Amino acid sequence: MKKIPSWLIIIFVLGLLIASKFIFFSKKEEKSLASGKNKTAMPVAVDYYVANYSGFTNNVFATGKIGAFNQIDILPEVSGKITAVLFNEGETVLKGSTLVKLNDADLQAQLLKSKTQSKLAEQKLDRLKKLIAVNGISQEEFDVQENELNSLKADQAVISAQIAKTTICAPFTGVIGLKNISEGSFISSNTPIASLVQVSPLFVEFSVPEKYSSLFKKGLSLKFSSDQTSETKMYTATIYAIEPKVDETTKTIKARAMYNGNQTFYPGSFVKVFVNLNEEKSTLMIPTQAVIPTLKGQKVIISKNGIATEVMVTIGVRTDEKIQVLEGLNEGDTVITTGLLSVKKDSKLKLLKATN
Repeated sequence: MKKIPSWLIIIFVLGLLIASKFIFFSKKEEKSLASGKNKTAMPVAVDYYVANYSGFTNNVFATGKIGAFNQIDILPEVSGKITAVLFNEGETVLKGSTLVKLNDADLQAQLLKSKTQSKLAEQKLDRLKKLIAVNGISQEEFDVQENELNSLKADQAVISAQIAKTTICAPFTGVIGLKNISEGSFISSNTPIASLVQVSPLFVEFSVPEKYSSLFKKGLSLKFSSDQTSETKMYTATIYAIEPKVDETTKTIKARAMYNGNQTFYPGSFVKVFVNLNEEKSTLMIPTQAVIPTLKGQKVIISKNGIATEVMVTIGVRTDEKIQVLEGLNEGDTVITTGLLSVKKDSKLKLLKATN
């Protein structure tokens, strides 16, 4: 029998070793891949929310203050001695009623003198008219006398205006405050006499964040309450004016609402304002944590037959806990609310409990 060469035996043994290695490790890799697939296939446990139509009220709360449409400190236009104080502190005065009278004796004397001179100048002008008709005087002489009469009448108008300034009247109907003067005292043009405030109607001034600018409009009703009253009571006002710009410091929009009720408020006092900017009877609302911001907008993850699916949505107004979805979702969609960082597209899901 022919002897097998040793080198051939060595090659055969090496071949067996190499073959066994491939067979062993391939089975191990298959087990590893199978194990990895099993791990990938494990469902992610999440909470969910079933989208449904519901109503909501978008209330905005703010701090405001009461203001008066007309509010002034009464000051005299001229200096002088007070001859009469014709109002009582804290009473309601009508527009045009006389409040204070200053001494105008010197002005009345000047006016009387000017009227006398005007009367004489007018009589002289009448005589000159007769003379110029028969060419007894020149036209120049007649014009000089006519100008003198007109100048005297202008002086009367100036004196009458100065006399009018010595009578201080109420510019509008309101409640007059505490007086700072007395009869017989001398006052100048910067001496405050008293304050005058129009107490009805009043306005409520407040500010809201600029994100509500699209919902903010004139004619909108609001509620406000004040700590001045003995019990918590709500009062109604209507927005009549809105500032046409955003405050650069606070990023808010200022507005005023008219209050025309019977309750007495002091201008300058603070109130709590409640504005209902939007009320929807039927709209899709989902928890705010379900919305994921992206570079292209906002998205949510919904469960379809236990598989995660990403959906781009258009959102509306936001409340403390929920957000309005205008487009992208349908009623009955199962929206994922927890585990959003772990959930990937097409992941298997295990729904745990529903979010209220």
